Amino acid sequence: MLRRGLWLGSLLFAAAFVACVSNHDALEKKPPGRGGGGAGGSSASAGAPSHLGGFGGEAANAGGHADDEPPGESVLTIVNGVVDAPRVALCLAKLDVDGIVTPLGSPLTDAPLEYGESLVLREVDGVDFATEGLEPIVIAGELDLIAGLDCEAAIERARSEEARADAGGELGAGGAAGDGNGMSVPGAAGEGGGAGEGGGAAVRPAVRSLLRVRGLPAISAGTLDAGRSLVFVANGCLGGATYDGADAELYCGAGYGPRAPTADAVLISLSRQVSADHVALQVVHASLATSRVELRSRPPFPSKATGIAIASVVFGQVAPRPASIQNTLFDLGSSRMYDVSVYDQGSDSVLFSQNWSRVLAHGGLSQLNDGEGYALVLSGPRPDLKAVADTWNAATLTAIAVNPK
Repeated sequence: MLRRGLWLGSLLFAAAFVACVSNHDALEKKPPGRGGGGAGGSSASAGAPSHLGGFGGEAANAGGHADDEPPGESVLTIVNGVVDAPRVALCLAKLDVDGIVTPLGSPLTDAPLEYGESLVLREVDGVDFATEGLEPIVIAGELDLIAGLDCEAAIERARSEEARADAGGELGAGGAAGDGNGMSVPGAAGEGGGAGEGGGAAVRPAVRSLLRVRGLPAISAGTLDAGRSLVFVANGCLGGATYDGADAELYCGAGYGPRAPTADAVLISLSRQVSADHVALQVVHASLATSRVELRSRPPFPSKATGIAIASVVFGQVAPRPASIQNTLFDLGSSRMYDVSVYDQGSDSVLFSQNWSRVLAHGGLSQLNDGEGYALVLSGPRPDLKAVADTWNAATLTAIAVNPK
């Protein structure tokens, strides 16, 4: 058993697991893309949209109107917006009233969840949503190394790989001081290494770990049975040796460093307002390194048309609320090769565009339909940045159904 700390990072489970771990299949899998389910959040309710701090802070109201729509089916959609991994394995852990974290079953999807893809959770076997919270755990790297393992074993394997990489790289055999979050700090007193010129200690080259594991904020008890359609977007960077560069904070968010991960999450309640003759649409802004942006649906190059305005949003916000029911399927052009484009607020300069077909595919959708509701999720780094091979993903958009089938 484990007691939840303020920051559940790569050494989230610093004590060894004991026999309290459940070993059953946790989910009724519902594949909107790759399939599966998931969860996440801090002290969040199912009302107004919330930003969940990965360092244990209370969920903050991110703007928008209170969720005063009638309750319906409880459903949670998870979107993988982790910037410094091309794909991840997701595990769930149960969080009880005493703060004990108990990993559940196996990773949520048979195949790793690709960046930008989504999955849906309706229930978790053996978890009472009214009295118990859920903690999502992300594992990245050479995921073949955890193939066939349950979540307890997969997490332990990932922790072991990170410890091995630290021991063989910049930390050396002499160890290092802690940073208060269970992470080792390179260059601290006590670091091992041979003598260099001028009497300084020689630092071994950084070694990239084959696996990384981070805990995300937990969804508090009572949130997942409130009759809402929720979206949980994992965002920020997992960090680790060699995940660095001059523009790192533009990819991962302010304060990021290889030893200061920004892996985090946004939890938002979506509007179920619909109109029989229109597409109901909202935008969720989950990019840590991005300020206010506008989204539009527009014809692709060489057209110079500005297209249809969808919403203007800031980080952690869903807009508009309730959902917009102004545009039809034809207006949005999702079946006419239109792009979804991201603009700087008040500017005609396109930062990033993605074709509707790809945006829909990320959420396991083939098309939009009049009379149904959707949300567009913006994830990743600042939208004008390119992907960096083996380090950073570029920005991406994911369309999810508010009432997934």
